[in-house]
Amino acid sequence: MARHLAVGDTSGPIPIASASYYNPTGVLLAPGETYEIAADDSRWVDWYLASSADGRIEPSLIQSLAHWALRCKQGRWFQLIGAVGCSDENLFPIGMHAAWTYTGQSADAEPELQLFANDAWFAYLNNHGAVKVTITRVG
Repeated sequence: MARHLAVGDTSGPIPIASASYYNPTGVLLAPGETYEIAADDSRWVDWYLASSADGRIEPSLIQSLAHWALRCKQGRWFQLIGAVGCSDENLFPIGMHAAWTYTGQSADAEPELQLFANDAWFAYLNNHGAVKVTITRVG
């Protein structure tokens, strides 16, 4: 069940499956709230290429050619990415750790924070593994 976190509250660890287009976190967002989002050292795999939540520093040749299809262009291949609700309209790169403030980008009254592995929009079937993420409201 999704809920708002009070300042200092933590949610997780939450498994973020690399094969899921969106992974619900159970965290409802309100404008002005700030969160620290941290992934553990687990590895997830894109076909046969393993990486941490920081993603691939050097993309493969196929990944370089398919950059047009990468869901979050500001992020790296297989980097942990955040989404406001189940929409690719407001995406933000996270990696292993990031602080992020929700500024009210969604028309939804209380959107849920979603997380995913950054991949080509059509290529989630060959992904496996998960990283565990902890979300703490800090402001």
